[in-house]
Amino acid sequence: MSLKDVILADLDVFLNTDEFADEHILEGKKIRLIIAADTLNGTPLPHAEGVSLWRKVIHVSCTGLGYRPNEGGLMDLDDQMYEVVNVDEQDGFYVITLEANVM
Repeated sequence: MSLKDVILADLDVFLNTDEFADEHILEGKKIRLIIAADTLNGTPLPHAEGVSLWRKVIHVSCTGLGYRPNEGGLMDLDDQMYEVVNVDEQDGFYVITLEANVM
């Protein structure tokens, strides 16, 4: 068994809600994922006068999501629409960078 096989077998460890993951609503589906919010001291990054840029990087199982999102498309995470700015596949996970401008 290769290291990649071991990592794929352990995806449930990373997506365990008692460990790293939380349940969220992604595209209308309850799914376990890991969110890394890109904020400054808990507040959104300034973008333009009166507008803040919210950026989130999510880690979600490729099989759990079931499809590869398109960069430039939209994604609904917890009732907030985000633009998909980047999608990488790493060891059975999609690492998806999402951005939204919020007033």
